Amino acid sequence: MKKHLNWVIVPMIILLASCEKSDRPSVDPYQYVPTSLGQFVISDIEEQIYSAGKDQPVVKKWQEKDQVIKKSVDSESITTLIFSRSLRTSETAPWEKLKEYSVKIYPDKVLTTVDNRTDMNLIFPLNGQTEWNGNTYHSADPQKYHYESLNKPATVSKLSFDNSITVVEREDSSAINQYIGIKKYALGVGLIFDDQIAYEYCQTEECFASDIKKIESGYHRVKMVSQFGTVK
Repeated sequence: MKKHLNWVIVPMIILLASCEKSDRPSVDPYQYVPTSLGQFVISDIEEQIYSAGKDQPVVKKWQEKDQVIKKSVDSESITTLIFSRSLRTSETAPWEKLKEYSVKIYPDKVLTTVDNRTDMNLIFPLNGQTEWNGNTYHSADPQKYHYESLNKPATVSKLSFDNSITVVEREDSSAINQYIGIKKYALGVGLIFDDQIAYEYCQTEECFASDIKKIESGYHRVKMVSQFGTVK
């Protein structure tokens, strides 16, 4: 009798598990890039610049707005987006157009070209085990990117997002320098967080003897979403 019950229970468990999986909403990975005309993201940016001979960094703050102004799809289903980037020094200052740049969405990747430099920001399908060279399309040294989290909730600047992905572009640290690059993208919004660090540490005998690393030069720039939407 017990053997018969086991054969009944096991299929029921499998059926319930399959139903639970199928009920979960599917995520379109291509929606981690804003693709609608008029879609925009406004971000707060803070940059700390370190220089040799100065104990404290120079701190700069501003806002940037990236907005889709043109969109086209070719015969191979490659989507090309043109973004306008504007800058202002405060929330009350007028926007000043800084530049335009392009984003191309291929079936297997996303390429962003800013100031004649093309970076491979994302690859498809999304897979936490995948690594790729983000510098494939320019002459800089190869740099391995990878996904740190996929389709997870995130909160940035008190804004909550149901689905986000995290891309680690660089994470190098040594006694003489530190380089970090981490980006977060939200579904239906685009880039919501960008943390970039490039430090060169003091290399004198006194500095090496200290437990605290002294930054000789470099920068730390953090970009965080503050508003997003679509202008009709």
